[in-house]
Amino acid sequence: MIKRLFSALSIGCAFVACDSDTIAPPEYKPESSASITSSAIQVDYTLGRTMNARLGRGINLGNSWESTGSDDGGWGFPIRDTDFEIIKAAGFNSVRIPVQWSQDADPVTHAVSPTRLAGVMEDIQLAINNGLAVVVNFHHYFQLNCYGGGYRDRGCKYDAAKFETEKAHFLGMWQNLATALNAFPDNMLVLEILNEPTIPNAAIVDTLMNDAYKVIRAAAPGKTIMFESNLYAKFYNLSSLHLPQDGNIIFSGHYYEPYQFSHQGLGYDCKGDLMKANSANSDFDKYVSDARNLYPDVNGSDHVPMNMGEFGVAGGVGTACPSDSSVSEAAKAEWAKKTAKAAWDKGISFHYWSFGPTTGFEAFNIYRETWYPGFPEALIF
Repeated sequence: MIKRLFSALSIGCAFVACDSDTIAPPEYKPESSASITSSAIQVDYTLGRTMNARLGRGINLGNSWESTGSDDGGWGFPIRDTDFEIIKAAGFNSVRIPVQWSQDADPVTHAVSPTRLAGVMEDIQLAINNGLAVVVNFHHYFQLNCYGGGYRDRGCKYDAAKFETEKAHFLGMWQNLATALNAFPDNMLVLEILNEPTIPNAAIVDTLMNDAYKVIRAAAPGKTIMFESNLYAKFYNLSSLHLPQDGNIIFSGHYYEPYQFSHQGLGYDCKGDLMKANSANSDFDKYVSDARNLYPDVNGSDHVPMNMGEFGVAGGVGTACPSDSSVSEAAKAEWAKKTAKAAWDKGISFHYWSFGPTTGFEAFNIYRETWYPGFPEALIF
């Protein structure tokens, strides 16, 4: 394996500007308020449930491959080979690797950057060598979301022709990616279609997800495929999707509720622990009820497998808030534990956001080679 050098320097990019996952999304309203209803056909989700159990307790490797630049060091925080050993030793079962595949991809052949592909495949293999299952996604595809009508706060608006061009590129890249990534064992790699679609029109996202699913499934017939809903991957938008009758899929949502607590300094006022709140137990009761009603399992009790792909609080060291008005380390870990436990108790796998430096969301201090207070215990119970 090629050993990449770790750099602590951020190259031409501030965290808040680069990592859009740490910026609170605007409160969009769907262009059509009518939700898509499911026919509630029972499906045997044994394959998906088995893979979801293998994902178990996981953590994101953020601010790396989803960065700009030619490799995972574009924002100054490349994944280190030792990170996988640290994560495994802490008791985690899997990692999620966000990737900005559109960066340097060929718009004609739809081939992704050979350097990026080789590096990601190297990290997947390192994870597997350490006994960690992997979720690889398609992250930060700005043009696709922008021309689809998302990112209105950045001046974007729907452009049908440009969206169709980007969609064709997206599907072409997935065909090439799924073919290459299918080399890894089916029981160790999950392919996540698109991270946090910002497109407000649910029908557009539904079609986009299903068209990509067909491309991926054709190239990787045995891989588990992960879906997300529109408006930043909200669990409560499950009804906006027509999930395929495929037992080897997982529905993933992201959870940062309430944003007034989790995203202080990132679109919300810095009020520290005064905003502390957690409604994960009741929220996940509703999410599971929706899944059971919309996508029931043939066994009569289960439903489409569910994953919490991101959750966390920007607090403590590294936060964008002043130290005297930041969420405390204790409150950050407390919220993470309550949220992880609520998901775990309902059979939902999870990936905490994030392992290394991510504007105060990080659980591990890469400079001192130690976990921040309360971690990893908040996630490993």
